[in-house]
Amino acid sequence: MDFDEALTALGKRRPLAVVEDHLFHITELLQALAAEAPELLPHTAVLCLERPGPDTTAAVARWLAAWPGLRVAAAVPPGTLESAVVLDPQAFTAPQAFCRVLAGMLRPGGLLLQDIQLATLTFVPADRWWESIYLAATVRGMFPSRPPSCRFFSNKRGYEATFGRDLAEAGFDPRDVIEKGDLKQVLVPTLRSFLARRFPWDLETAFGGTTLAVGATDEDRREVEAALDLVLWSGADDGFDLGGRAVAGERRLHLRPGTSEGETWRALIADDLAGGEGVPVVSIGERLAPAGALRAEVTNAAARHLHLLRSRLTDPGVIVTARHAYRLREDVRAGLGRVR
Repeated sequence: MDFDEALTALGKRRPLAVVEDHLFHITELLQALAAEAPELLPHTAVLCLERPGPDTTAAVARWLAAWPGLRVAAAVPPGTLESAVVLDPQAFTAPQAFCRVLAGMLRPGGLLLQDIQLATLTFVPADRWWESIYLAATVRGMFPSRPPSCRFFSNKRGYEATFGRDLAEAGFDPRDVIEKGDLKQVLVPTLRSFLARRFPWDLETAFGGTTLAVGATDEDRREVEAALDLVLWSGADDGFDLGGRAVAGERRLHLRPGTSEGETWRALIADDLAGGEGVPVVSIGERLAPAGALRAEVTNAAARHLHLLRSRLTDPGVIVTARHAYRLREDVRAGLGRVR
């Protein structure tokens, strides 16, 4: 898998996934997010289970136009909406197809928010509508190492007495069912808190024009580093971790706070992401050489410093010198990760 494919795969799966079968309720939820926590929308996927038709197509078009970073899978005609994911018709009729679609939209360790009653799923008995909870349990089991968290929302009162035992038997806490009337007071804060806690990293790359949320575990970061040549993680302690396919050794390199090396890596990668002309040799040398140093001493200090940086790499040619500046080679794929 090359860089574009790997980053596309990461971008297709979102930390937050919502499953709902009514256009109105989806619109209401998205409007609440836009008003209270717009930063969550680019990290959200919506599985719209409304039946196909002009109303569904028009609603999906409005959502994607209003919130371009949103990812939506719905029963829209192929080719009508470029940004929408065309929902497999079998998702309405076969539980395996439904679970496969949903798992493909959710990042490992993410949060699945599902309506407790999905009336358009023909395989869920109408008189036992709460059995859709077992679909969430199935999806959770499709992520053996980092299973998602599952929450439900409902506009039905007294759900504890109706299917509280079923929720508990499926491994869910009945107290975690959120009423749809509590979008701003409960649901939005729940999603915001989850993303901040479970996906604390924002990853900036030159691909796709969006920032990816990255999970807190080492496995989450390794997944990113397997897709990029260089990733500089800027931690809350002002230190840096350098990882990626181009870094020598089996472990990422930790750079203590205040080190010149970390700042130079940050400058090189930031310049690359911005499509810049490189980091001037003189600017690096002046940061390292004593005050009042002559130009020759300044450039020598920069050269020694870059020799150290190149020694960290499997291929020293990843950093090139051009027009009195240092820059990353054009084929290098890099990213900057920051704690949100």
